Amino acid sequence: MSEKKNNDSPLKFYAKYSSLALQMIVIIVGAAFGGREIDKYVTWEFPVFTVSMTILSVVVAVIYGMREIFKQK
Repeated sequence: MSEKKNNDSPLKFYAKYSSLALQMIVIIVGAAFGGREIDKYVTWEFPVFTVSMTILSVVVAVIYGMREIFKQK
């Protein structure tokens, strides 16, 4: 009874994955700017928080993206 519809339009396909990419970019950029602001406050020579939060946000964004791609309907 619950067969997957095979008549999805290409526009819906592109909208789904482009919105996913935009969400992943927002996660990474937001964490990078947040880390930069923390580094401005701390005033260390090396931008520890910018680097660490950017790397962590890339990992989080990839995990988020994979969960959305493999989500069961």
